[in-house]
Amino acid sequence: MSIFKETVSIVREAERLVIGTRIKTQWRHAESALDAIVHVPWFILVGLQEKIASFALALALIPAWWAVLFIVLLITSGSPAANLQSSQGWVVAALLAAGSVIFRLPSHFTHLGIRPKQTTQLAAHIRSIASDEATIKLLQSGISVMDAVNSQRITRINWILGVCWAGLVWAASHWVFSTVVSDALKHEAFPRIFGGFLIFLFFGVGASSYETTIRMVKQTIDFALLEASDTRCSE
Repeated sequence: MSIFKETVSIVREAERLVIGTRIKTQWRHAESALDAIVHVPWFILVGLQEKIASFALALALIPAWWAVLFIVLLITSGSPAANLQSSQGWVVAALLAAGSVIFRLPSHFTHLGIRPKQTTQLAAHIRSIASDEATIKLLQSGISVMDAVNSQRITRINWILGVCWAGLVWAASHWVFSTVVSDALKHEAFPRIFGGFLIFLFFGVGASSYETTIRMVKQTIDFALLEASDTRCSE
């Protein structure tokens, strides 16, 4: 098998491990259809699950941070109840919880979604097609080429989303929030612009989830290559 085919097989195996399953078929055109209809939604949902898990963690940290604020105010002022009765205390706690998730320690966020079992299984697949260390190095080079393509694709998607967001903001400011536009025109434009925002939100969440899953696939491959290389060197 060529390096190209072996590289593609590693990426596809990593995708299968990350999304949990993959429907296989012998017909090339049927495989493309399955990828588009079945595997792409599964792929995006994996990233969405990681996003939801991070959001759930932030929600769980809000009462914890509120309790910390309560204790701090109790120690410093002696009357925390009056200061935390308003919604401002919960807003501050929510901001601190969001910061705790965004600025997580590198030892935690650098391996989010990566499963040791998946890297071990992928390392075994790599060892089955790479007979020596030199072949593993070639496969690493092939993976790097594919990573560059993925990075360019994500950059293009983000640019398109940025342009769409700018267009929606411009349309909203000129047709909905403008003081020189008549109320009738505002009422006519609002449903369309609101629908545009919903569509943007759908694709924005999808793009963010897609990028997360790509990161998981990439890191799974990277760690599997290191594990396979370590095994070959120790043999």
